[in-house]
Amino acid sequence: MTYQGILTAGLIALGFIGITSEASAQSDSGFLKISANDSPVQYHPPFNAEAVYLRQTRPNSTVYVARWLDQSDPAHSSNQIYIESVFSQTSPGFAFRTDTPPAKLLGMFEELQNKTRQNGDNFAYQTPIGPAMVLPFARANAQCISFSSRWDPVRADQRGSQLLGYFCEPIAVQTAPGHNAPAQQMTMAAAHDFAADFFLRFDVNLPDNTGAPAAAGPTPAITAAGAMALPGSGTLPVEQSQLPGENSQTGAARTAPDASAIAPAPGTPPAPIIPADQGIGIVTNWNNADGNGALKFDKPAGEGTMIIDDANRHCEGYWRHEGGSYQTPTVPFGTWAVFCTDGTSARGSYGSADPSHVKGDGKDNNGQPVFFRQAGQ
Repeated sequence: MTYQGILTAGLIALGFIGITSEASAQSDSGFLKISANDSPVQYHPPFNAEAVYLRQTRPNSTVYVARWLDQSDPAHSSNQIYIESVFSQTSPGFAFRTDTPPAKLLGMFEELQNKTRQNGDNFAYQTPIGPAMVLPFARANAQCISFSSRWDPVRADQRGSQLLGYFCEPIAVQTAPGHNAPAQQMTMAAAHDFAADFFLRFDVNLPDNTGAPAAAGPTPAITAAGAMALPGSGTLPVEQSQLPGENSQTGAARTAPDASAIAPAPGTPPAPIIPADQGIGIVTNWNNADGNGALKFDKPAGEGTMIIDDANRHCEGYWRHEGGSYQTPTVPFGTWAVFCTDGTSARGSYGSADPSHVKGDGKDNNGQPVFFRQAGQ
């Protein structure tokens, strides 16, 4: 495929979502090449890659296509598309009528057609801007995910939006020592971690007047301004979760983090009061800024939502128990990651010496330290 072909390949997906690619004197298929600053979608690649951003304006919507061409091979010349996203936004009063399941994307994007196999179950992943439906799949030697999100207007002056896309491991990862070929069936924990690693580097800057994130449930029936029905009130299903220290049998035992090295600054504000069966409060210290938050029990056993609030940011993410249990040689331990309103993100590990003592530490994407401990310790 030529380099020019790479720029315009994959537009078959747009036909499936009701967006055509009519010819234009300005650019191939009616899409105009734009700068990164004009794209609502950004990715921060850890390896060599080249990004291409395209935009098409239609009577009642604007479509942004972003692609990252893999140049992580030794010659830096592969140019295979390993990330592709389509972000569409309607005019005020319009919205997308239905969800696009991530499994459908495997037949929509040209780079994926007849080249993939599903190797995991669908799941909902919470991003800083709302839930994304995610599906693990394999393409040749690369592990991949497809993802979709939707935002629905709740007022006549708001816009509907939709994000569709996929990500596959770049060549540098596939050829690294110790890389494992894609599993026949990924565990939910492995799929969740894979998605977390991607979304830590993937940003969507929602334009002004974007509607609310759509939850899994009834889809809205919205046509034009003045003839708009509110979205359905369905919510994502939740299950009672395990405590961060309970053994979920998910991962081999290893040495827990050294809790004695975790020392948040004294005088942190009180953590929110949370019923014992719904989570635990935490106090936090992020680069010397004190805050509070929670580890919630709102996901399947052994994981849950993590929240951090301080004067600089509001963050949401996840915690996950990885191994160990009380009254054994290896105390419970796990991992966590959060994504924040100021554009930062952080991740790290935690340990729990007993059910009333949970401590964690990590770093943000700028290398600054982040600590937390269970409130009341």
